[in-house]
Amino acid sequence: MKINPAAAYQAYNKVTEHNHSTPRRPELRVQATAQRTGNTDQIQISPEATRQREVEQLTQSILAEIREPASPQRLDSLRTAVQNHTYHVPTVDLVDAVMKQWFVA
Repeated sequence: MKINPAAAYQAYNKVTEHNHSTPRRPELRVQATAQRTGNTDQIQISPEATRQREVEQLTQSILAEIREPASPQRLDSLRTAVQNHTYHVPTVDLVDAVMKQWFVA
């Protein structure tokens, strides 16, 4: 189940606007509401949802790096290294990339 954070926040604000008699501190407001109704709501985030959120954050950070243009100095140094046959990819990095493609896809 997905929860829209903006909608949840708006709903929370509406509820708190109607409860002016409760204390101003958030932790006391929650305690007072729970004592008055006798019920409390709980939220549990599944491990799958946690992993999905981590993947989303990682994807966003990768996309931010991709959208960032490379500096002309970096491009020139890479171009020179490739032309001089001195560009080297560490074997460990290459193996990791290949293994990720095999096992993730």
